Amino acid sequence: MQIHMKTKYFFIFLFLLGLTVNATAQQSENGLTSVLKAYKITTAADGNEVATEVTEVTPGDLIEYRLTYTNATGGDISQLQPVLPIPLQMFYLGETASPELSGASVSPTANDFSRPPLTRQVQQPDGSTTTETIPAEEYRRIQWLVPALAAGESITLTARVRVRS
Repeated sequence: MQIHMKTKYFFIFLFLLGLTVNATAQQSENGLTSVLKAYKITTAADGNEVATEVTEVTPGDLIEYRLTYTNATGGDISQLQPVLPIPLQMFYLGETASPELSGASVSPTANDFSRPPLTRQVQQPDGSTTTETIPAEEYRRIQWLVPALAAGESITLTARVRVRS
């Protein structure tokens, strides 16, 4: 069973990488490239974090995605809005996105982005409704706002997720 689960998550991971690779190929024609890498985060004996690049994940792993955009267009790019999809078998760890999501947005579904924290209306048994904060682990996509990326510059966007057990 463990081998099967590991294989399942490997294919999910490859699917996510495939989405980014396709976006890279389309954008590289215009001189804007993106590269997505995943790192398993562990803690060394001295208490420091260690990031090891991975292509395979297992339940419980702490993963940091690093999405790097490079502007090789020869001109400045403005209002870049990169999106990181989060597979259903993983959940976003709130407030781990860098740069911070203050100028960005998240979505619990496909493309309805809003600035965090997200809320929803919940109907109570008595018929009244209350506003509830949507937990970060329900966010399915993260979208950053990069106001400007000068010619020749790169920016790396990061977010941490945990693989569901």
